[in-house]
Amino acid sequence: MPVPNSPLDPQGYYDRLDVSPAAPAAEIAAAFRRKARRLHPDVPGTGNTAAFVAAREAYDILSDPVRRAAYDRTARQASLLRGGPERSVRQAPPDESEVGEIPPMSPPVMPEVPMRHPRWSDLPLPLWIGAGLVILVSLVQAVVHFSRVEAPKPLPMAALMPAPLGGEPAQADDVPAPVQLPGSPNYYVTPGTGPATIWRREAGRDGLVPVGKLPPFSTVQAVRMVPQSNLVEIRVGEGANALVEAGRLSPGDAATARRNYCAYNAGLPPRNGEVLARRGSGPGRLRMRNRSPQPAVVKLRGVDGGTVASIYLLPGSEAELAGLPLGVYRPDIAIGELWSRTCGTFAAGMRALRLAGLAPLSSLDPLAIPPDTSGDTPAVDITDQAFEAE
Repeated sequence: MPVPNSPLDPQGYYDRLDVSPAAPAAEIAAAFRRKARRLHPDVPGTGNTAAFVAAREAYDILSDPVRRAAYDRTARQASLLRGGPERSVRQAPPDESEVGEIPPMSPPVMPEVPMRHPRWSDLPLPLWIGAGLVILVSLVQAVVHFSRVEAPKPLPMAALMPAPLGGEPAQADDVPAPVQLPGSPNYYVTPGTGPATIWRREAGRDGLVPVGKLPPFSTVQAVRMVPQSNLVEIRVGEGANALVEAGRLSPGDAATARRNYCAYNAGLPPRNGEVLARRGSGPGRLRMRNRSPQPAVVKLRGVDGGTVASIYLLPGSEAELAGLPLGVYRPDIAIGELWSRTCGTFAAGMRALRLAGLAPLSSLDPLAIPPDTSGDTPAVDITDQAFEAE
């Protein structure tokens, strides 16, 4: 039997990471890292997709100071409205001197009443008439509903092969890129056992006909649940709909689908000091020190804004990026959990920073992560998409 969530953790986010609501940020990051190593789908034996996604969802909330504070505040307010934790109230026992001896009472004698089972004939006549009318109306509605046959609209096959999600990097052959069907995405395809089949009804034929496949994490606009079935009607083109099994869909927009896609296809975590990308070479070098409790990735951008090199650093570690062309650079820094090789981004709890202006390597060396706020070159927050751009 599942244990109910604590009043101070109504959604169970702290429980998913096995930490208390008073845990500091470093403890929460370490707890998620332990969970990710054990639950990631790529881990043989202990991998669990559902548990991994739940832990990542909890970490997304608890790793953000603003969202965590809002969650804790809402939980406290709800607890106060309920009167706080339940407390058992006991009355003090009466003084023995105030209680006299109570004589035993004999049970009352009850007369025997003849009993019989209820009969159908006991129901009043108006009730019988009302029940008959309800049944008659239901039968008429059922006949009218099932006698109406709508001709299916033609399904444009081009709609089943739309362009990949915006910003998706090139994928390996064994990782199919998700697609986005027309409309406003409100659901995405779960990993399951491969691509989800798209079905449609054809006039003059019984049953459903398969018309295409949707790779995992593709986004769709769900229109309605088909009555008396396990199918969801989705948009596939202008004025054309099709059907997908409800069990293959999960609620979420395009951003949610992409985060889960990146986490699911993260691949092996990089080692400390691993160079993730490089363009050009030279005698330049840059030392770096990661002072944060989370992994970090540093991108060095040239004058044209393109990435010259990027490197991965473990928490509390140091690394040196050698073989750099001489010139001026602008560092981009990302801190988070679960680096995704497929997407080139952290899949959970990511924060991206950019040092303002270009500077030679000698001025940047050594580079502290996160940067000192009192330094000559201030750092500003940037979007995840700005960091991911090559």
